[in-house]
Amino acid sequence: MAALRVAARRLVGGGQTPAVAVEKAQRRLFPRLSEVDRARSTTSSASAAADTNVTAAKGGEDREKLLTEIHNMREELYDKVLHAQRTYNIPGRAGKNFSRLREELAMQVDPRPWDTTWRHTRLLNVLERCIGFAALSFSSYVLIGMAVGKIVELDPDEKQLIKKKRGEAHKQSETK
Repeated sequence: MAALRVAARRLVGGGQTPAVAVEKAQRRLFPRLSEVDRARSTTSSASAAADTNVTAAKGGEDREKLLTEIHNMREELYDKVLHAQRTYNIPGRAGKNFSRLREELAMQVDPRPWDTTWRHTRLLNVLERCIGFAALSFSSYVLIGMAVGKIVELDPDEKQLIKKKRGEAHKQSETK
């Protein structure tokens, strides 16, 4: 802290108190932080509260308006993509991209129980997730079981045969 004071005195000049010198040095070194602090301290509480309320109300209205607009655009885009897929046969990569876009939008639009394509897409997405979870669980079970040795148990004759084969392979590798 003392080193900061000394540096501040050198930057600002020696004739000031350490607190003023440190504040001026901080303003020079960190202008954004000092501007925020100064803006907070210079505004009166009454005008700040009124400005905050007006800004918050306006910001809240703007935010709600923007979110509503985005939601409506998403709904409209889903309708257009679905119409394009039903109307036109889009081949290749463009068709796959349209399908992916429709699937992504189907998760984000409002529920459409009357739309069979929407229901089908949602059902497939849930089914894919369940199957993926089941496959992951089963694979983990098998791999852990194999690592522990509980899944595959060999008869004593099979164990001896494996040891014999390993011994023969080891002898062949030594002779080479």
